[in-house]
Amino acid sequence: MTAAATCLVAAAACAQWSFQLDTSFRSVVVQRNVNAIHVLTDGGVFLSGLIRFAGDMSDRGSAKLLTDGSRDLTFPSFPQTTGGGKIVPWLNGKFYVAAFLPRRMLASGLVDPSFGPIGIGPYFQSGTIGDYHVFPDGRVLISGSHTLSDAVRGFVGSYELIWFTNTGYLDTTRTHRNANGPIYEFKEMLNGQFICTCNCSQYEGQPVSRVFRVNADGSLDTAFQSSITAGNIYEIEGLPDGRVLLGGNFRFSGAPQDTVRLARLLPDGQRDAAFASPSFAGYGLWWPPSGTIVFDIFPFHGGTYIIAGQFVAVNGQERKGLCMVDGDGALLPAFDSCGTGPFTYQSTTNATPLNVYWSPDSTAIYICGTYASYTDGTTTDPSQRFVSRLLVSELTTAVQDPAAPSGKLFTLQPNPAQGSVTFVYNNPRMASAQGSIVVRDLVGRVIISLPMNNQQGQQTWGLQAVSPGTYLVQYLAGGQVLHTEKLLVQ
Repeated sequence: MTAAATCLVAAAACAQWSFQLDTSFRSVVVQRNVNAIHVLTDGGVFLSGLIRFAGDMSDRGSAKLLTDGSRDLTFPSFPQTTGGGKIVPWLNGKFYVAAFLPRRMLASGLVDPSFGPIGIGPYFQSGTIGDYHVFPDGRVLISGSHTLSDAVRGFVGSYELIWFTNTGYLDTTRTHRNANGPIYEFKEMLNGQFICTCNCSQYEGQPVSRVFRVNADGSLDTAFQSSITAGNIYEIEGLPDGRVLLGGNFRFSGAPQDTVRLARLLPDGQRDAAFASPSFAGYGLWWPPSGTIVFDIFPFHGGTYIIAGQFVAVNGQERKGLCMVDGDGALLPAFDSCGTGPFTYQSTTNATPLNVYWSPDSTAIYICGTYASYTDGTTTDPSQRFVSRLLVSELTTAVQDPAAPSGKLFTLQPNPAQGSVTFVYNNPRMASAQGSIVVRDLVGRVIISLPMNNQQGQQTWGLQAVSPGTYLVQYLAGGQVLHTEKLLVQ
């Protein structure tokens, strides 16, 4: 593929996709970085990061863009709104955003006064900031390294996994967990366990590596033993069969001089030799001292993944911060000679998309990060910076699924849905009689997982506690994605 064509990708050997820069959207942010975004119910784009507009003398933790990327001048500043880091959508348009510690926001992008802020209670003092997870009922689990002083319940000293209620207070019904160093990124698996990354060697008094697994209650799962000995993990993507994709820059004990940016672990934590870890490279006089890093692993269609990070080449081929791989790590043609251009702040230059998101209707993806200029292979737009929108379209379908005797292999009834939706499947290709139906929101968070116990059947899901919007439904078996479809909840 040449730079003369809009970036294309062949997904699952059956469809070709186009990622075309939407030049009707131009962010007016002028500095410094956008770490996360969230499309609000009114179509505006909430930004979280270190943000400046023309004329600003200091950074904003959050801001709002209109649908064309211009600034919403009516949107207030701190303390009515806040931000800086990761965003997690929740219910009824509400969402959580990291502002050092997580805060809950209203659908308007303003602070939700019914939650916290975390730390206002008498038992908690914040320390090293880590990651956070939001449960469906609004409870929050945070990592890092913080101080508890709950002598009545025996939690005194440093703790690294700490639960909070859905109003932001320390959850006194939970067993908080400690380690001998901070826990950073962590992510829930489909079975409710968590993969954790840390700068520690012990968890609850037991030896662990840089990556370990805990049960839903935070107790250590000793059946998982990884051999990662150094580096940093910035992204975790759990797979239906218990395997795990990791992104960052890290090393395994068997190859202590080989820095890996993307790898897959088996369910027992060992490195999966069947996954071909791509070679990511960065070069040039401006290349930042932090080096080459994978920051995001974004599930796309057909078992493929969009990878975002700080790199300019993958397996020797030009990829400017974005690439696509299949389920086993093979580099795909998407984003060939496409991607972001460099932005300089003070003495540091970056061309780094940090995160990828679906648009609410799944017709486009947003990217955000630290960059100036974007090229899609046809259009180069130097005014694109910090946030861009890429239109996603399917160009051709070369191989169709064989029709089942009774019609479609997979259907959603009804779609759009209100009240409940029924997932119907009739799949003679499923080699195993066991599978699952996984529903994700537009940032990839698992909302529910339902079993497929036979090759033919159905499952019904009640939507009473589900926010209106677009969701991604995946039918999975044998570690493979059999079918993906969009569900619209009204």
